[in-house]
Amino acid sequence: MSTQTQENLGPYRVVGKIGEGGMGVVHLGLDGAGREVAIKVLHPHVAADLKARDRLFREVETMRRVRSRYVAEVIDAELTGGRPYVVTRFAAGRTLEDAVLTHGPLEAREVVRLAEGLCQALVDVHAAGVIHRDLKPSNVMLVGGEPLVIDFGIAHLVNAARLTQSGMFVGTPGYLAPEIIRASQITQAADVHALASTVFFAATGLPPFGSGTFEAVCFNTMEGRSQIDKAPAWLRDWLSHALQVDPAARPSARELLRMARTLDPGTRKAGGTLTMDVVSDLLPPVEYARRRQEGERPAPTVQADRPRERPQAPKEPFDLRRFLAGPDFVGVLLVVTLMAFTVMMPVAVGLVAAALSLALRAGDYFLAETRPAPSRAALVAGGHLILSLAFGIAAAALLHAAGRLNGSHAESLAAGAFTMGLFVLPGAGAARRTASNALARILPRRRATVVSVAVMGPIALTSVIVALVQLA
Repeated sequence: MSTQTQENLGPYRVVGKIGEGGMGVVHLGLDGAGREVAIKVLHPHVAADLKARDRLFREVETMRRVRSRYVAEVIDAELTGGRPYVVTRFAAGRTLEDAVLTHGPLEAREVVRLAEGLCQALVDVHAAGVIHRDLKPSNVMLVGGEPLVIDFGIAHLVNAARLTQSGMFVGTPGYLAPEIIRASQITQAADVHALASTVFFAATGLPPFGSGTFEAVCFNTMEGRSQIDKAPAWLRDWLSHALQVDPAARPSARELLRMARTLDPGTRKAGGTLTMDVVSDLLPPVEYARRRQEGERPAPTVQADRPRERPQAPKEPFDLRRFLAGPDFVGVLLVVTLMAFTVMMPVAVGLVAAALSLALRAGDYFLAETRPAPSRAALVAGGHLILSLAFGIAAAALLHAAGRLNGSHAESLAAGAFTMGLFVLPGAGAARRTASNALARILPRRRATVVSVAVMGPIALTSVIVALVQLA
């Protein structure tokens, strides 16, 4: 093989080797404009295998169907030459496996960020009709703290013909779903299982189903014997849903993403009475100071007797630009508009606002993976309605005492404050959560959000002006 062939692959110049797997070698390369790319080349003995070439072809076709910021996209491919290769976006980072084995488990906030990013990656992958089938720590890059899913080498399309022989499987034990080991029908639920296993490793530094022999790991996987008890307490419920042995019992990637967005490393709920649980739902959360841990984190070791304590994760600082460019700002404009219309038509719109709040609460209840008792949910909803009504009456009374408002104006302001309380007072989290998820689905892209803000902004401003004029 000539030096020229070794240094160049088509229009790309090979700079150096950055990784190697069972399918081939990954090189760092430069394109014609000098931009860095990742070039995956099949091993010579694998390239001679027609099935291996077919698998590489499937990888290219699979990845071309996926559009996600959390998935490495295909840039180019050459599948018919003497050295088949595929070119993807180069990610300057390290694999999750390398990061955890070198520096120990991720911090709680980093685990949440990883879980949300991987869930969004699977949402985008599954939306393209694809099953990754080999999601694991070594196939996840950490780039600027964000996960990037790579290597679709054994991925296949939904309902596509199996490439492996009967009774055989391809993948990494410990991160394979039970149905893959059993060689039964594989669905997108297999990726959900692998995602949870990957997040478990990131949070603990331990393999999810033990580190024994190949047979023992496979047995533990098929029997659902994961080491969830070694995960942080706030993460266990999320993991248990995704690691169900029955694929039908696992949440979808989109449902798992919604659950990941509610993960709170600072929450520690255990038992409690009905009354105290209801009161806690109506009160703002208590924030505790985060303990600073001195020194470096220890290397990951198996400690069955006493798991290492996890630090509390501080909340992300408020980002005004991100808020204004997101669907939550559209929600604020909708609430402002609803308040203004309530001031103009207190009874009719007030009832509509109350019905909308209850409908959003019902949606959150029926879509939730873990539901409270119906009596508790009804008590919380009723208590919040009473709290909002009291807030409206108190606000109107204060404004009436401070100014020269007549009775009808005070009633209008009370109705407007009541509507605001339905969505902003403590205890309104369920309604806000459902509304936020709905807007995120309706406005999935930045352009749609910007257009919605451009439309809703003038409507909200006009409705507020009209309401103020009516009170004048």
